[in-house]
Amino acid sequence: MEKLKLLFTKARESFDQLSLPQKILSIGSALLLAGSLTYLAYVFNRVDYAPLLSDLSEADLAAVVNVLKEKKIPYKLTGSHAVAVPKEKLYETRLVLASEGLPKGSGVGFEIFDQQRLGSTEFVQQINYQRALQGELGRTISQLEEVQECRVHLTLPEESLFVEDQKPPRASVFLKLKPGAKLGSKQLQAVAHLVSSAVKGLDPENVTIMSTDGKVFFKKDGTAEAQEMSPAQWELKNRLEEDLRSKVEGMLARVVGMDKVVAQVSVDLDFSRIQIAEDIYDPDSAVVRSQQRTLENSQGTAPQPRGNPDAPINIEGKVLEAEDKQQKSFNRQKETVNYEINRVNRQIVRSPGTIKKLSVAVIVDGPYQIQASQNGAEEKVFVGRSPQELKTLEELVKKAVGFDDGRGDQVTVSSVAFAAEHEGTSPPVPENKYVALLRKHQQLLLNVLLTVLVFLFVVRPFMKRFQKMGEEATASQAPPALPQGAAEELLEGPTVLSLRDRVMALVQENPVQAAQIIRSWMREEA
Repeated sequence: MEKLKLLFTKARESFDQLSLPQKILSIGSALLLAGSLTYLAYVFNRVDYAPLLSDLSEADLAAVVNVLKEKKIPYKLTGSHAVAVPKEKLYETRLVLASEGLPKGSGVGFEIFDQQRLGSTEFVQQINYQRALQGELGRTISQLEEVQECRVHLTLPEESLFVEDQKPPRASVFLKLKPGAKLGSKQLQAVAHLVSSAVKGLDPENVTIMSTDGKVFFKKDGTAEAQEMSPAQWELKNRLEEDLRSKVEGMLARVVGMDKVVAQVSVDLDFSRIQIAEDIYDPDSAVVRSQQRTLENSQGTAPQPRGNPDAPINIEGKVLEAEDKQQKSFNRQKETVNYEINRVNRQIVRSPGTIKKLSVAVIVDGPYQIQASQNGAEEKVFVGRSPQELKTLEELVKKAVGFDDGRGDQVTVSSVAFAAEHEGTSPPVPENKYVALLRKHQQLLLNVLLTVLVFLFVVRPFMKRFQKMGEEATASQAPPALPQGAAEELLEGPTVLSLRDRVMALVQENPVQAAQIIRSWMREEA
């Protein structure tokens, strides 16, 4: 402890002996050293926060903050609807919030029935069920990656005893999408079917989906104009055009070279659904369907009924008996033939999306020739492709896209000089891997560089300064130097040295004392 106190005392005495500029420089260097060390300690020891939850409602954000305070977990609000926690506690905090049932999302769910009140009427129970169902559907739809917030409104009519008085339920879905996000037709259909499957008796056609900007995403009520295409039809049209375009460009790139062909395809689709039922009869191709033939033969002496039934019984009995003894026979033939006419029954259904007309425009970059200009410099001159070559390319394009002259398809292939090639622009140079690595770790490299600079220009000069101050303090306690002229009376040692060599040796051994002697000489001369 005494040595430390002595060191500070000597340092203070040495500091007092410095001039004013030296004192200012020393204090500034000390402050710079302290600030640099403090910044380095902050950089290497600061807490790295990671986003815990974002896009929270005010109620959910307040509930999450209360739980973090109760659990004594550090947090930081990174916006009006987001919160962040230390990176090493991110997943643990999410599990804690999940155990607390947070975030709950917009609206109220079936937890509304956790606390039942006595005396609730059936009407109140029905309203609570509708609110819970709307809230649960909104939470489920909000799980989509593109959806930021969702609200669902249900119209559930009362059940009627009469079928003709029963009204179907309806639903409206209000979506707030994330910036730059977009829902496809399949996702919209999935949302509509999700809502319709969760509500009893709800048909997907009675579900309407709209966004915050007033755009109707999904609606099947028949009120849209017949000429307006639905999002699914637009998607089908764009996908078909893109497929044909990539097919043409990929094929011609093998012929004319990469980046030397541009193709655009326009497809006119017929989205009308046609169902045709045909019954065709051919009267010339009659065939026997069924045939029935009946033959009857009868022969014998059986008496036949005759005479007047009102006459007496024994009148002319003998005559009748004589006539009945005669032999009699009877033959009869009956034939029925049914013919069937040839009949063809066809059910023809034309699905929507058939191509009505196809238009393809293709431009290819023509060859160039190097010619000398008027000033003697070489330059590229566009020549263009021959008509025969363009005709060959046009035939290839027709085969690739399924050209049909009967429906009025059009294909045009032209040879045009591309601006990029004509101006001699070079393709972008890929970034060097070392530059990319330096860009990736630039923060770490800057911290290392700062540490090295602090050591070289702050720590090292201070170490030398304190070492010099210690030497001066030690020299101040040494015995005083010999008076002037005493050096000449020194005894010579075994080695004979000149006066100059002895003085140089004394100066090298005791530089501090030599400096003090020189200062005293300068003061005496002054």
